[in-house]
Amino acid sequence: MSRDLSPFVIAELEARESWKRRDYSAGYAQAGQAAALALESGDDHRWWKMVLLQVECLRDQGSIQECQQLAATIAAHPVAASAPDLGARANILLAHSLQGLGRLPEAVDAAAVAAGLVAGDFENVYLHIQAQQALIAALAESGRLDAAWRECLDLKTLLTDHVDDDTAGKAYWVIGNVAFLTNRVTEGSEYHDLAAERLSPSRDVDLWARFNRGSAEMRLHAQLSNAATLRCIERAELATEVVGGSERDMLEMSLVRAHWYYLTGDMDSAITILAPLRDKFPVLATQTAAEASFVLGKAMMAQGNDTESLQILDEAVTLFDTAAATERSAMVRDYLASIRRQPRFLQGG
Repeated sequence: MSRDLSPFVIAELEARESWKRRDYSAGYAQAGQAAALALESGDDHRWWKMVLLQVECLRDQGSIQECQQLAATIAAHPVAASAPDLGARANILLAHSLQGLGRLPEAVDAAAVAAGLVAGDFENVYLHIQAQQALIAALAESGRLDAAWRECLDLKTLLTDHVDDDTAGKAYWVIGNVAFLTNRVTEGSEYHDLAAERLSPSRDVDLWARFNRGSAEMRLHAQLSNAATLRCIERAELATEVVGGSERDMLEMSLVRAHWYYLTGDMDSAITILAPLRDKFPVLATQTAAEASFVLGKAMMAQGNDTESLQILDEAVTLFDTAAATERSAMVRDYLASIRRQPRFLQGG
């Protein structure tokens, strides 16, 4: 006789409701209780789906190391191999967490597996879009921009009229990011405008915060220190304050503001934000910590603090190399080489 699954159903509903309310600690615990009940009843599929929910809770509360470990477990489980959509979901989460840890080649591999599982399957077009986004993000952060742009063109073909606004908005956001990174600045602005038209703070203020922060980051990388960039920063700061972001969210937002100060020539403010941020590097992804070191080193160099700035810039190279972001590390090396050719260094000053 089959067991009564009503306790499982109650635990599952409670876990999903907590996740929707962004109470990720409660959601994680309740999903764990539901998983244990499913395991007791011998239902591997229900167990697997509750562990998947735990992975999502860990991701959303910023517990990236734990998220990666659990995502790897469910991606390797036989249940993930039982259906393409399940394998894709697990590998998308695995790709996001690996990227968050700076393990970029592995993130590319996981995202490519996810995309391959659902490519050409109309019923799983939303998962294909998510997998493409994860693949593009990992490729772009690795510096493999030509490959990222090719994947963007594939992603664009999936954005038909049948795709909802939030999904299309997130996809246009990703495409715009890569356009900026490949010096297609006009196209980048156009794609981000398409994203802004489809995303709404009234529907999801957390997503609105992340979009505006991400858009600001891309504009800053393109050296756009204009009013449109400042509006993105201010919207992101306000939305992050409203939603109450994780520690990592707050630190990444601080880096964006510091980068703005650097580009607008306010080196004192940039250094004031970034110098204490170095103690928080373990909270950040390796490549994000590298970006912070790069901006801080340049700001200190502009202030004439040569010895310490060179040390910090060397640290940025090491961090980019650790994250396998070879194009970014090469950029810092080129900057260092240009600095060391300046007269004051050639003269030993």
